[in-house]
Amino acid sequence: MKPSVSDAISSAIRTVLHDTGREAKAVEPSMLLSSDLGLDSLDLAQTIVLLERSLGVDPFRAAAGTRHAIRTVADLIAIYTEAMN
Repeated sequence: MKPSVSDAISSAIRTVLHDTGREAKAVEPSMLLSSDLGLDSLDLAQTIVLLERSLGVDPFRAAAGTRHAIRTVADLIAIYTEAMN
């Protein structure tokens, strides 16, 4: 059984933080990816790879040509939830 979108995103972010030697803190939907969690573009790319593995979907490939503003954890949740429906 696949994890929930929210749980998968939280887990992927904590994994990336842990793997890069940073504190794997609690991840809340309202958190900003860059300023609250300290993720940079490489961290986000690693997070997306982990999410593709765990959820089996890459919403950015499926939505070629569509631009999504990804600033918060909630933005990621919305994008992945939409892609899975």
